[in-house]
Amino acid sequence: MLELITNFALGGLGFLFVISLVVFVHELGHFLAGRYFGVKVETFSIGFGKELLGFTDSYGTRWKIAALPLGGYVKFWGDEGAASTPDQEKLKQMPDTDRSRSFHHKTWWQKSIISVAGPLANFILALVILTGFFLVYGSNASAPIIGNVKAGYPAQLAGLKPGDRVVSIDGQEISDFSAIVKIVSVANGRPLTFVVERAGARERVVVTPAMISKPDSFGAPIRDPGVGISPVIPGEIEAVVGGSPAEAAGLKVNDIIVGVNGKGIATFADIAGVVTASGGQPVKLIVRRSKPTPAQPWNREQVETTLTPSPVSTSTSTTADQQVLEAAGFSVYAKGSPEPYVHVTFGVFESVFAASDEVKFIVVKTFYFIGQLLTGSADYQQLSGPIGIATVSGKVAVQFGVVALINLAAVLSVSIGLLNLFPIPMLDGGHILYYGIEAVRGRPLGERAQELGFRIGLAFVVCLLLFATWNDLTKLGSSG
Repeated sequence: MLELITNFALGGLGFLFVISLVVFVHELGHFLAGRYFGVKVETFSIGFGKELLGFTDSYGTRWKIAALPLGGYVKFWGDEGAASTPDQEKLKQMPDTDRSRSFHHKTWWQKSIISVAGPLANFILALVILTGFFLVYGSNASAPIIGNVKAGYPAQLAGLKPGDRVVSIDGQEISDFSAIVKIVSVANGRPLTFVVERAGARERVVVTPAMISKPDSFGAPIRDPGVGISPVIPGEIEAVVGGSPAEAAGLKVNDIIVGVNGKGIATFADIAGVVTASGGQPVKLIVRRSKPTPAQPWNREQVETTLTPSPVSTSTSTTADQQVLEAAGFSVYAKGSPEPYVHVTFGVFESVFAASDEVKFIVVKTFYFIGQLLTGSADYQQLSGPIGIATVSGKVAVQFGVVALINLAAVLSVSIGLLNLFPIPMLDGGHILYYGIEAVRGRPLGERAQELGFRIGLAFVVCLLLFATWNDLTKLGSSG
């Protein structure tokens, strides 16, 4: 019970940290741009509703934290409310001396810059965070070696095999396994030409991605483009011989050996060395085993077992995987493959480029998903609202700590920045659209047209939020 309460508390704090950081930076972009153009800022709020705490600065701006932590706003002089809709009565009665400080009396291009500054700040935040991560930690990634090929999926039907090293896809060089995932995820169902190294030779294989089920942050199944391959996992068991020590120890196909005699596994050699050198003495194994449930078909449990290998000759004429097969009676995927993990370090400029690529991928993936939604081919269950963000934040905070939580904030910052650029009234992109129309017409849209647009925008945003929240509740219920 205590652990449950602790996890819930950490999860709540994680959510508040992520959403507050992203919202603060977004609104700070609007605030700084507004101040630059001489606009008076009445309120800078993190959250909505009743003020919990705050202060008024020397410029007359009220900085506050409100009770409902689901966003924030900057209220400029002349705004009616948090959405920057003009207060027509206030504007009509405003003295000429105050108009220079009114947001709505600024030129269309100044208002556009102030509006775009919020999303721009979100992109800058993501770039700064991701650049710092690449610079400090580098990148730990799986080598582009296929470890497992799922039967009946596009990769297997096209002829890809375990142990294949992916050299390029459609002419794009592949340096790690994550690059494969990114290309496949936005392929939009078009055939991809894989060039793979196999047995010392290169082969071309054409694979057409399909929609494949996978777990989301709740453990609920969603559908996303894929081909049915996974990277090399050094201890993932491919086959178990009947009557062997491995069978006697209870090892099963697709078990993943993650520890041998109390030590972790980095490569297959870590397993082979202990097993073949045991001289018939028992070996303690820690294994991650599939334990599917209706709500979480990908769930795994960790078990311990004892393997007693048979004595085996370790002559140089046999390979490590052959020796393990002879001594213990099991084999692993991608036998004899080289080091399955790569660590890449980055300089300052390389870190910036790597961070830019990550931001670009998030943007491309988002537009791809929107395109699927518009054509009816997307899995709508991938839409998440505040509950989904809170769930992911909580899991990241509990399982991986503050560093991973900051990385999550970078991803969320890009998503929020991009969402706000959509040309929907109530969002920054809707305001920018209005100012573009103002530039063409030479005067702002009429009061009624603006009011109608804001109402439509509000209805759209509320409906989207309700739908996403319903999605979250449905998935949360099914995973519980």
